[in-house]
Amino acid sequence: MLNKKIKYYTAIALIIGTVIGAGVFGIPYAISQSGFFLGLVNLAFVGFIVTVMTLFMGEVVLRTDDTKQFIGLAEKYLGSWGKWLMFLSMTLGIFGALTAYLVGIGQSLFHLLGGSPILYSILFFAFAAPIVYFGLKTVSKVELGLSAILVVIFIVISFLLMPQIKFSNLTYLDFSKIMVPYGVILFATLGYSVIPEVEILLKNQKEKMLSSIIIAMVICLGIYALFSFSSLGVYGNKIAEIATESLTGGLNVLGTTVAILAMATGFLALSLVLKHVLELDLKINPKLAWAVVCFIPFLIVLLISPSFVTTIGLTGTYAGGLTGVLCALMVKQARKKGDSKPNFVVPGGNPLIYLSIVVFIFGMIYQTLLLLRIF
Repeated sequence: MLNKKIKYYTAIALIIGTVIGAGVFGIPYAISQSGFFLGLVNLAFVGFIVTVMTLFMGEVVLRTDDTKQFIGLAEKYLGSWGKWLMFLSMTLGIFGALTAYLVGIGQSLFHLLGGSPILYSILFFAFAAPIVYFGLKTVSKVELGLSAILVVIFIVISFLLMPQIKFSNLTYLDFSKIMVPYGVILFATLGYSVIPEVEILLKNQKEKMLSSIIIAMVICLGIYALFSFSSLGVYGNKIAEIATESLTGGLNVLGTTVAILAMATGFLALSLVLKHVLELDLKINPKLAWAVVCFIPFLIVLLISPSFVTTIGLTGTYAGGLTGVLCALMVKQARKKGDSKPNFVVPGGNPLIYLSIVVFIFGMIYQTLLLLRIF
């Protein structure tokens, strides 16, 4: 009984650790563009849709006898086109995250030390690329441990900021920018990829997958709301793109250092994941796979110099949106062609599936129109 409880709590922690990452640092700034209360509505709505998608994936996994990762599940239920779209979604998502982390590390080191942000990005790349080339299997474990530290630090910082809150900083509203936080929040709430691992962990108590996903997502959204409330309550529209840079004194050093570590371990872990996918699934030469994974985001940073929040916003909108659409289509097919009866079925039927698809497609269309400056 004790072992089952430990595995259950470990599953919750695993989901939280996967969801909470470097994206959280950009949420307060993104929310500040529309105003706290509109941002909170955005957080609640996007959080609900992503939670539904995560539950959909839990149902898909439970309906599948063989242990498969996302690409394998997409191929099983959607065919080869689904497999390649899922691969495209994952690749775009990782490249977007790697680019954002390179930008964010340079910006954070500049904030701490002065000098040139782009130079720090180059120096970090020179440090990280050899590690990705030779591989470092402990990186993912370090990243998971760091996520636990992030949770604690965000909660501590939030409560330390509470006495300084000015509620006038929270009353700003701009309905014309209500969609600005969408992509950033979507980026920061994605945790679909861990569900096959959760199913393995809870193999003898699969009925608890439902509650583990819901509890984990509620905790993540609660932390995001708390951190945004406290930081925007103190700094308002003056909040930095990487929120911890707005802190002062020891909290500034602590927050920015943790941000750098989170982005650095995230860069290494995601680079290794994509490198292995290119090697194993596409049979690409290991050296070429390494070059593609490392140099594409590096060249984007050098040639375009995108901002941290813009990059994670675009990544969340397109990569996260495409993944969300595929998840919805997969659960629809799994309910027809699945191998087993699942321990839970997400309520709402086809209307909820179609609503989810519409939300993700609308987000991508809206973002595209913004990029084309139609709005």
